[in-house]
Amino acid sequence: MGAVGRQVRPAGLGRTVLMDEAYEALLALILDEGLDPGTPLRIDTIAKDWGVSPTPLREALAKLENTGLVQRVPHRGYTVAPLLDDSGFRELMAARLLIEPYSARQACERDAAGTARILAEHHKEMAAAADQQETDDFRAYMQADSAFHAAIAAAADNRFLSAAIDPLGAHVQRFRRFTGGRINDTEEALAEHSAVLRAFEENDAAACEAAMRTHLQGVAHRSFGQTAADPA
Repeated sequence: MGAVGRQVRPAGLGRTVLMDEAYEALLALILDEGLDPGTPLRIDTIAKDWGVSPTPLREALAKLENTGLVQRVPHRGYTVAPLLDDSGFRELMAARLLIEPYSARQACERDAAGTARILAEHHKEMAAAADQQETDDFRAYMQADSAFHAAIAAAADNRFLSAAIDPLGAHVQRFRRFTGGRINDTEEALAEHSAVLRAFEENDAAACEAAMRTHLQGVAHRSFGQTAADPA
């Protein structure tokens, strides 16, 4: 695929755009379009096609570089980063297994009931999206999945944990869509998320931690036939 160009301005993106909005729009572009590794992300071209200022795009691309989803190449600017390989995926899941079970325990201890209410809404969104499997476009399902995990990180009330969850989840989405093939494990994933939700509803911090660990191990196994063990 060549350079990104002639892109219709994403819905909701006005001429005056903030960095966070530009970040979300670029993230959606990378995840939805399946851009080939090495595809140039030319700031001036995207700014012109989207009808927005280049400044927030430049800031957003710098943030995306920190996630590893894009890379800056000397004399070429930003390009789409390579997909994760086997080793990279194992590292990713090891990081998630370190961070997310702990976040789930912390979130439950801080506000189990409030977190459960938010998770219940995201779980409904996931279930509704999973029922609409007429096409291979699972963006709505993935958004609800990401929101479920992000809500737990936010409830843990640690800004560093929250900042870590977003890029980790995005890498998994990209890997599964464009390396692992069509997502066909919604039934298993929904059941695992339901177990996490139930643990929050029961205000059981240990169960929250265990249910999240079980879910992540399931994701790893289904995504790449990998049994993810807890990091040493």
